[in-house]
Amino acid sequence: MSRRGLLSLAVVAAGGMALSPRAPQVDSLPPTPEAPPVPMPGPPPWKNRDPLLTAPLSTSAHTLGAISRYEAAFPALNTKAVVPLPGLANTTSPWLAASIVGPVNQLQIVNPETETPAHVVSIPDSHNGGIESLVWHMKTRTLYLGTGSKLYSWNPKNPQEMRRIGEVPGASTLYDLTLDSAGNLWGGTYPNGSTFTYTVATGKIRAHSRLAADTDYVRRVAIGPDDVVWAGTGSVNPRLFTFPAARPGQRTEVQLPNPMTEGFISSIEVLGDRVVVMASDIDGQLLLDPATLKWVGTVDRKWSSRKVSPLVEGATTVYTVTKNELYATDTATWQDTLLGVVETNAPLSLQADGQRVLVTSELPTGLRLEYFSLSERRVETRRTLSLTTGEYKIQSLMGHSDGNIYIGGYMGQGIASVNPDTNARWHSPHDERLINQIEAMIEFDAERTYIGSYGSADIIGLKSAKKDTEEGYSRLDRLRTEYHQSRPFGWATNSTNVFFGTVPDYGRAGGVLGMIDPRSNKIAWVLDGAGKGFIRAHSIIGLAADDRYVYGTSSVRNGYGIPDTTGAAKVFKLEISTRTKVWETAPVAQTGALYAPKLIAGWLVVADIEGINIIDPATGRLATRHRLTQGNNATSRPGWANADIAQVGDGSKVVHSAAGTTTVVDFRAGSSAVIGSQDSKERFGARLASTPTGRVFGYTDKTVLVELDLLPATAAPGSQRPSKPTTSPSTSS
Repeated sequence: MSRRGLLSLAVVAAGGMALSPRAPQVDSLPPTPEAPPVPMPGPPPWKNRDPLLTAPLSTSAHTLGAISRYEAAFPALNTKAVVPLPGLANTTSPWLAASIVGPVNQLQIVNPETETPAHVVSIPDSHNGGIESLVWHMKTRTLYLGTGSKLYSWNPKNPQEMRRIGEVPGASTLYDLTLDSAGNLWGGTYPNGSTFTYTVATGKIRAHSRLAADTDYVRRVAIGPDDVVWAGTGSVNPRLFTFPAARPGQRTEVQLPNPMTEGFISSIEVLGDRVVVMASDIDGQLLLDPATLKWVGTVDRKWSSRKVSPLVEGATTVYTVTKNELYATDTATWQDTLLGVVETNAPLSLQADGQRVLVTSELPTGLRLEYFSLSERRVETRRTLSLTTGEYKIQSLMGHSDGNIYIGGYMGQGIASVNPDTNARWHSPHDERLINQIEAMIEFDAERTYIGSYGSADIIGLKSAKKDTEEGYSRLDRLRTEYHQSRPFGWATNSTNVFFGTVPDYGRAGGVLGMIDPRSNKIAWVLDGAGKGFIRAHSIIGLAADDRYVYGTSSVRNGYGIPDTTGAAKVFKLEISTRTKVWETAPVAQTGALYAPKLIAGWLVVADIEGINIIDPATGRLATRHRLTQGNNATSRPGWANADIAQVGDGSKVVHSAAGTTTVVDFRAGSSAVIGSQDSKERFGARLASTPTGRVFGYTDKTVLVELDLLPATAAPGSQRPSKPTTSPSTSS
């Protein structure tokens, strides 16, 4: 029998019943009535507060690790940015640099007169979301780009290579690269809350000091022709800072005309004698006089995608799109002229040459180029260009009763699935526009699934029968609007309802707890602690439920941009019918986050970075801890999904993953086994999914779905174990 067959049999024996084989039929005799199947004896039922869960665990031999691999589990083509490259080649319109979301094929150089990219370059150690910003220096024919904390350059002389310039000290993300008149590179940072420069002549990177004590983000940077720098901050108290490029410490602060408690400066453009500023929750554009630092008006028409064409030297006109219409705006008078209609309302870039405007936008297969004639006031030519598909990093996983593993992608759109038996692939339709990055999701029944989408904490319902059409997806609520939430991480179901918990928006503290009524497909209630959070100033990141109570775990990690809340993570119990909190405890000292609660054998089983905690659901008190990793709760910054537990069957086995170690715990055998070897280079992420048949899946190498081996490697003498895991081909269907 194969190892997977042994595993399935072991799961059935541990957590369910199996059928005996039917007796063979003899052809010469009339068939006899088929006897009912005789169940194999299963494990005894759990006792309430079963002592097997609190008993010490012995260490077994490690398992094989991944027994199947599904490469490119979420293939995707999501174009992040497009930058024209004038001067790169002698073509009628400029070549383009396109960046796509994900950890492969991030940079694609496109000749607009061909149908496929001329060059496709992957950056092996890039940020999981790809390239955050890129800028073209026409004089030196150099493309600069930032990914994570690192700076790179690309030059057409070596088109398949990236030159690594270096890292910005203290930064994890670089934003909005731009150039001064000397060709030096500037950008913003997180969490430094400052600008930085790369001086080409010296090859040195310099990180400047923080702009303000309450600023972690500088997402937007612009430089005027006079080499005055403008920097936009967030997520708390978003505002501008300005200073001469030669003296970055000589700063002047400029508050918005209507200051905001939280949010971001979303765009800065120096156009003519005005600085044009766009910010969170402001539909139009604000105009600032750079000489007086006074706000002098607005442009009420919102520029789609916050995109505007650069000013052509000697001209005063810029071009923007609103509701599929192209406008010309005179930056001397700020008067608009409607020019005509274009196909897109989400331009990736606009480039004008005095005779026509090139509007570039995204298609499912690549790019659409619309050449708009200024004399004829119409699109005279349209072209489509294919880009090379990339892959999303796996962000979330869900095992479903239909046999598929569903996947959400980091910085991704939509949802995908892999069938682990057939390797069949599926992706939500391109017309489905509701789902962004899926933080977590849950199946209520075979017909209904609920999804938590990042950005605005959108709660989305999915009907299985209509998953191939956009009608199958509905937004139940956008929790950012009323409750200032950003990320739905906690999910649980009981026989009648679905429950969710959230992380707050940037610059805020306190997540909410809510309940969905699947019969009406509506949110029945949301508890937000009068705006302070259901657990005051804590995020709600894990949930479990029975028909009377919902249990949850918290993290002291708030929305990005503000410090963590002081103290330890909480566990709580809520009576559903009365919405009354029964208890709230901090059972594990020195940990700021508790994850993935499960109700097993009358206990509440909760994960942290170090291992598994067994908690009494009657009191919230800690009964025992099982140490499984080398992680340290006290020194690891609390997160939202840094540890996970997958339950197998009735909970006889669970899989825990955190801190680079994944472990299978067999409570009935009183043992634990590392999945894979501690000496192996293969590491699995802290996202897991289990199936109704007892299989457990995780991921490795950012984009590869894997099935995990749950059986310790205790082969009998003389037997042979597979030398490496089985690999499933990455074909699509």
